[in-house]
Amino acid sequence: MASLGSVDMSGSVVTTIESGTFLSTSAIEAFPRSLSDRWGTRETKVRELIAAKMKTQNEVSYIYKELLRAMISSFNNVNYIDSENKVVNIKCIHANAERAVAKLKQENNIILPILSISQTVSDNDDSRRRQSSLLVHEKYWDAEKNRAFRVLSFAPRPVNIKYQIHIWTKYMADMDEILEQIRLKFNPEMIVPTAYSTLTKGYIDSEEDVGTITAGDKEARVLKKTISVTVRTYIPSPKFLYTSTGKIEKFKVEI
Repeated sequence: MASLGSVDMSGSVVTTIESGTFLSTSAIEAFPRSLSDRWGTRETKVRELIAAKMKTQNEVSYIYKELLRAMISSFNNVNYIDSENKVVNIKCIHANAERAVAKLKQENNIILPILSISQTVSDNDDSRRRQSSLLVHEKYWDAEKNRAFRVLSFAPRPVNIKYQIHIWTKYMADMDEILEQIRLKFNPEMIVPTAYSTLTKGYIDSEEDVGTITAGDKEARVLKKTISVTVRTYIPSPKFLYTSTGKIEKFKVEI
């Protein structure tokens, strides 16, 4: 019986198993030699199964809608002090600048100050990108069945979503009070919690003083300021349940 690690005439490293049969290095690598090797082979098969299921299913995470709702909710607690020294809550709405200006010119019953938020653009964040084939392992605890389940998915896609916060006031004093509260929220970042993550963060990119606009009866002047914010988040991939029998099933849970 030859010793381990001997070399045949072709130069290939060979070894010996108990039966005395000689195997080349390429043949040896085809056999899992440890638990990690066996899982590596299994994980490749799991990736193939998940990829096949994703091709036949259309999955929308609604992450953009969730983030917009979270952004509006984050600014619904901004206040100002009126002429009677009362603290008044400021309404925060979803509207781009053009739509808000049109409403101000058409309707005289809009109460200022007011905040409006709009999404401008989103792009990929390659600095946070992971390999597309990387599997993310998670555990989900089912309180009814009193057991944990293994949940698998491909790595999420990192994106940066940009928003504009428009501040509309009649007086500069109100503008200063609002800006003070908004800047305190970003210290230096603001947490934007959603059903998908409680650690999503937003950052102020820039501030633009638009000046004044004419609204309503053409006599009123409205001050406007725009704050650009970038939220760094991930688009989640569909999740699949890895059963004890090795099957891959679609994982759905109310969040």
